[in-house]
Amino acid sequence: MRRKEKAYAKINISLKTLKKREDGYHDLDMLMVNIDLYDVLYFKIAKDVKVSMNKDICKMEDNIVYKAALLLKNKYQVNDGIDIYIKKNIPDGGGLGGGSSDAAKTLLVLNQMWKLNLDISELEKIASQIGSDVCFFLYNCLARVKSKGEIVEKVNKHFNKDLVLIMPNIKCNTKAIFQNHTIKESGNSIDDILMHLDDNYEMFLFNDLETTTKQIYQDYKLDEIKDYAKQIGLDACLMSGSGSSIFALCNKNIKRKITLLKNKYPQYLIVACKTISSCK
Repeated sequence: MRRKEKAYAKINISLKTLKKREDGYHDLDMLMVNIDLYDVLYFKIAKDVKVSMNKDICKMEDNIVYKAALLLKNKYQVNDGIDIYIKKNIPDGGGLGGGSSDAAKTLLVLNQMWKLNLDISELEKIASQIGSDVCFFLYNCLARVKSKGEIVEKVNKHFNKDLVLIMPNIKCNTKAIFQNHTIKESGNSIDDILMHLDDNYEMFLFNDLETTTKQIYQDYKLDEIKDYAKQIGLDACLMSGSGSSIFALCNKNIKRKITLLKNKYPQYLIVACKTISSCK
């Protein structure tokens, strides 16, 4: 019998780059939240570890879900294997954390199916070995995420927002973007957003990686999309993570605004989403 689970995407409400670390990563300060766009994962006990999906994204051995399952199996000397099938809905290379979310869900589910009884702190240690965003996805909540992504501070506030998600057909290479990124001092602060989260937070939103992503991907129409979003009455518009996905907050007439965006950018995938900010 297969077990079915949803692995939710995320957006970076804001992202600040602080400094480059000796290990090659960057220290970051981010405000992140899940959204109701998700991949569907199916789990079945098997003899070996096997991962497959509905899209040809990478070899099984390179799949972050395969690495997560194998790490857990070897670390705790589990006799059983697992057969995992992933129905991908979250675009790859879109800054929405699809792979990391799938990996986190795999850790949570296998902890139960393999009866490991690991607490959340133990799962966080394993998640930090797999990928930068995996720790965040162990929770479904609004969170401030620091360092290279392994420090997750839950924000106990509701952030239930409607938004428009614009997904250009551009796959961004996160590693290349960070390698080419130049850190510049600015007055942008996650603290400012948290202080104004109940009122006019929109004016404080930012993403330090936007300029670098635009420089690398010349066909990326971020500025044009942001200008058009403002023109049709969307409240805020920002790139998520290292791109290429773009979100815009919307208080009213979301169907009409999506229609306008689809007419303007028929080659892009554009959908309505909601944030998921209730910590569990």
